[in-house]
Amino acid sequence: RPHAYVIGTLRVPSSHNAYSDRHAGVLQCIQSSRFALQIKGPRKTRMSGSRTSMSSVNLSQVVPCLAYSCCSIMMMLLNKSLASRGGKIPLSCVMLVQNLATLILVHIFDSCLATEAKARWRMNLPPLRVQTCLAWLPVNLIFLVMLFSGFKTLQLVTVSLVSVCKNITNVFTTFGDRMLFGEPVSFEVLIALMLMIIAAYLGASDELRLDGGRFNMQAGFWMTVNCLATSAYGLQIKLSQKQTGLSPYGCTFYNALVATPLTFLWTIWNGDLLKFLGNVELLEPQYLFSLTMSSLIGFGIGFSVFWCISATSPTTYAMVGAANKIPLAVLGIMVFSEPVTANRVLFISIGLLAGIVYARAKSLLKKQGSKNHSRGPSKQEAIELKVDKLENGNVMMKDAGSHGE
Repeated sequence: RPHAYVIGTLRVPSSHNAYSDRHAGVLQCIQSSRFALQIKGPRKTRMSGSRTSMSSVNLSQVVPCLAYSCCSIMMMLLNKSLASRGGKIPLSCVMLVQNLATLILVHIFDSCLATEAKARWRMNLPPLRVQTCLAWLPVNLIFLVMLFSGFKTLQLVTVSLVSVCKNITNVFTTFGDRMLFGEPVSFEVLIALMLMIIAAYLGASDELRLDGGRFNMQAGFWMTVNCLATSAYGLQIKLSQKQTGLSPYGCTFYNALVATPLTFLWTIWNGDLLKFLGNVELLEPQYLFSLTMSSLIGFGIGFSVFWCISATSPTTYAMVGAANKIPLAVLGIMVFSEPVTANRVLFISIGLLAGIVYARAKSLLKKQGSKNHSRGPSKQEAIELKVDKLENGNVMMKDAGSHGE
């Protein structure tokens, strides 16, 4: 099938035979001009190529979200198992061990992996620079504020109320993502956010009835600080990634490098380090195994968080974090023998519906963006191409379409 060579708005059909004199004259005239040359192949080839690129783009976004979700669920189950056995390991000390383990694992992978594998998976260890450390300092400071405000909030209210407010935080993250990075927000995205808030309220409604009287001004203050810090954390990660241009693997390295001294000072300030080192239970194999698993999963969470935000957006990262509570509720019923209530069933059902609506909304936004990108130049741009001047003689191309046909 002959292809069509499009030069500006001038279409000249090609064939295996020589061009006619009229076509040759037109081509000679155009070769002396500033018209850009664009070759369009058969329609079938372009469609198959776009489908392949769309599928690869979707896969490159789904895999990071699944990795983050799996690591987050594994960490929550590990913490719940430790809590059910009465284990008390300070959170700040766990963070310190996780950051040290991350630095060790990063250097182990850098030493063991081949150069081709590093280049393929973008796992090259970035050079140490002070400017990059300063760019990642706000991420760690916001993270510490988020943890401290969350700890103060849990001293005043229950986990159920905190989980409901965390879902409200996703609305702030969505509009912050829109303002800072131009992430499109459709009506279906807002519906998914509202459904997730309703699901979280239904899941915590039984405990909220018993805990409603404990909410006061102090709890509201720390809750607000925690919600703002949680929203700012995801947005700041995206901003630091754009400033430094690091891969998710490089972000993991720099985040652990900057967080290690901060968490070390925090453990000394609150006295958790001495309690942790003097804990007799730390020598038991059960707690050593739990701490080792927590360090490995912490490395996976750190890498998958940066991978997820880099591949998608802070809004999708927040929605995946909210949707993690749905499989946790199912596992709680199956593994920990938690009671099956009507509100819990509604929470799981509405939460799944919210995830489906959000996935469909992001898919429609992506298709709309790809259509606008592949639509080509507008009519105004085509008219401007027609009036482009020729280099040899200031001749205006007025009726290019009739000459091409």
